[in-house]
Amino acid sequence: MGDTDFLRKSLFMTGGLLIWGAHFGLVYIFNSLACARQFVGLSYLGIGIVPLTVTGATVVALAGVVAVLLLALWRRGPARAPQHEKPVDGFMRYTTITTAALSFVAIAWNGLPALIVPPCG
Repeated sequence: MGDTDFLRKSLFMTGGLLIWGAHFGLVYIFNSLACARQFVGLSYLGIGIVPLTVTGATVVALAGVVAVLLLALWRRGPARAPQHEKPVDGFMRYTTITTAALSFVAIAWNGLPALIVPPCG
């Protein structure tokens, strides 16, 4: 297994966690900037800018995690040969599915407060 193959498989295996981390950072940084820079009162189409942005980021992040999850379930990721599957490929597939499912829940929990709690509250 070459270095690029290892990197590709590692990124796919941790894809859900990477998407969750990016979503977590974006949500909390945007909310903090909105409170610090006083643009929390802005709205677009009658919806506050913070809830709108967080909801949009959450939808995009959930779509990305679902894509990783489906690719792993359908065996379309880096370990693609189901008829010649090695034990390590099964482990990587199981780990990818598990981390993507947990990341889906974490992203939903990160995005939920934006719809319930007012920003800067």
